Amino acid sequence: MKSWQKVGAITLVMLAIFGIRFYFLWKERNAPVVQKPQRQERPLTDDDIVSPRKLLIDDLKSAKVLIGKTVWIQAGFELEYFPYVHHSINFAHMIGVLPSVQALEIKEIILAKAPPSKNSRIPRGDKQVFAVFQMPGDATEYATAIGYIQGKDSTYYCDDIFYYDDPHKMYKHWPADVWQAVDQHQPKPGMNELQVAMALGVIQQSDSSNYGNRTVHYETGGKQWDVSFQNDKATNVQTE
Repeated sequence: MKSWQKVGAITLVMLAIFGIRFYFLWKERNAPVVQKPQRQERPLTDDDIVSPRKLLIDDLKSAKVLIGKTVWIQAGFELEYFPYVHHSINFAHMIGVLPSVQALEIKEIILAKAPPSKNSRIPRGDKQVFAVFQMPGDATEYATAIGYIQGKDSTYYCDDIFYYDDPHKMYKHWPADVWQAVDQHQPKPGMNELQVAMALGVIQQSDSSNYGNRTVHYETGGKQWDVSFQNDKATNVQTE
């Protein structure tokens, strides 16, 4: 094969390779675009905008900032409380559990050791930290655990236990009849899941993780409730 024939053959091969690559590039660029399904984001509600204030309490000194202040129960129907008489907690006579949104006027923060026989949702540790309080219109003093001390370590649950601002003002966009149901701890159809939880507390179990579209079982200091939700509205409310 003559030299000009060799050059021609190589050129043809290169052109063929270029042509194939150009074809596949053209095909890729002109292929119909497959749109990935877009995830539908839930629009923010007025409830979502509310952000309860945190104090990040992590020791006895920072806990004492609560003295003289009014707080409201966020962890409804979870915390046991006891009479506080003559600077001592009467563990033998538990009053009950503190209901949701109950206002407490904090009088003192103390350390005390609960008896081994006394069960508590707050770990006993070496000592427990208690908030001594009064309820509005009641001069009696009570105490409830808010944390514990174990050796040199301490754990406080104040940001999970309390609202530091009046929830009636935080959620002032809720209708008056909803707030009446919350304050009376009597949920009703039409309330959303946050409103029902505010009424019935944090001790709950559900049949699904699909918030607002499920049935939730609540325990409120000895009373049982089952509330079904659809599109974040209570559709069926039953009590046992």
